[in-house]
Amino acid sequence: MRARALAAVMVVALLAACGGGGGPTGTPLTDAQLVTRVDAECVKLATAGNDLVAAQDPSAQGAQVSGYMHAAAKALRARVADIATLVPPANLQGDVSQFVSSLDSYADQLDGLADRTRPGDTYEALLTRSASQVNSLNSLGDQANKIAAKLNFKDCAT
Repeated sequence: MRARALAAVMVVALLAACGGGGGPTGTPLTDAQLVTRVDAECVKLATAGNDLVAAQDPSAQGAQVSGYMHAAAKALRARVADIATLVPPANLQGDVSQFVSSLDSYADQLDGLADRTRPGDTYEALLTRSASQVNSLNSLGDQANKIAAKLNFKDCAT
């Protein structure tokens, strides 16, 4: 049950991708332009969601599970880097910055969880053994989803 809950949160958070990087420069986007651009990046994250689904396959173990999770974190970071170049409207900068920070931390913690994978571990075994990391990921995912909903990123939040 906990594995499915984390998987759902992971996919939702990954689909809510927005993140840090070199910092935005240029003309600020309108609210509508920001939503359109971020939603387009969220749609591109289907691959990351697929990697997390593949990690849950009971026949995937050890390095396979870890590899799928690292691939998902890498896909998240790629979208984060693209979105980080966007310049939000001044009134949304704080929320977008907080969203960015949450998802940067999420990708880092997802990699950290993947690094805890032992030979022979299934995804479920890893999650069962890593309750505090799972709780932290769930908290970051919840935070990112609340901000995504507030910012009307329709393809990013549920």
